Amino acid sequence: MTKRELMADAILVLTAFIWGTGFVVMKNTLDCVPPGAIIAIRYSIASVLTAIMFRKHLGGLAREDVRRGAIVGALLCGAYIVQTIGLSMTTAGKNAFLTTVYVLLVPFGCALVFREKLNAKNFMAAGMMLAGIGCLSLDGESGGLNLGDLFTLMSGVLFAAHIMAVERCQRKTNTYALIVLQFAFAAAFAFVYSMLFERGMPFSMNMSTAGGLLYLSVFSTTVAMSLQNIGQSMAPSSHAAILLSLESVFGALASWLLLGETLTATMLLGFAIIFCALVVNSLRAK
Repeated sequence: MTKRELMADAILVLTAFIWGTGFVVMKNTLDCVPPGAIIAIRYSIASVLTAIMFRKHLGGLAREDVRRGAIVGALLCGAYIVQTIGLSMTTAGKNAFLTTVYVLLVPFGCALVFREKLNAKNFMAAGMMLAGIGCLSLDGESGGLNLGDLFTLMSGVLFAAHIMAVERCQRKTNTYALIVLQFAFAAAFAFVYSMLFERGMPFSMNMSTAGGLLYLSVFSTTVAMSLQNIGQSMAPSSHAAILLSLESVFGALASWLLLGETLTATMLLGFAIIFCALVVNSLRAK
């Protein structure tokens, strides 16, 4: 393995680690700040930071570029709000694993919308994912599949739609400009959602909460996003996808170590099957 390959692997694993630990930080932050407000604050900070980082790419934006930014921003906002609502009603470990359903849904969504071809590994991975979710739903010790898990699965659908929209919009709008635009619109939409639906909900700010919001804004969003782009530029997409899917593993481990969440044998089996499904889905077709 070359130094470049080692560097790419290290960057991608670090990205997955930051994202995985973000589930624990988000879970703790939800005790003081409602979901929509978290997303609004997180992406407001991230949009400012990325606007500074990518300011050279923001000149000459057309109305259509802004429209594309609004579309992907709306999907990003919806996905994170639904995921965060789900996290408030389930464990961080289950939320981390169930969110990754988007990895499997993207090929099927592209086949349905863009008439792209599916292959055997897509169907095999989908079957394995269903088996893994089945293990979680049948696990009586952890409470089975609850409403929070269903919200999490719904967020996976929205994340898949977001990925598909980004892939299409990047063809006509600069990638870095699109990042800034979608973050700004995600913040704006989340603020409107919070004002409409979260009035009267508990909101308190302390050092721990502020630190959690800064971690989510700076590390989970701005830094991890930059590392992801760097790492994926140095490694094949199939290889990168496998390493990035370690996010779910780090999320489950962090929730067990830091939050004291219970990991039953059936849950571990379900997590293992889901992770294998992600690996199978990411394997390069012959």
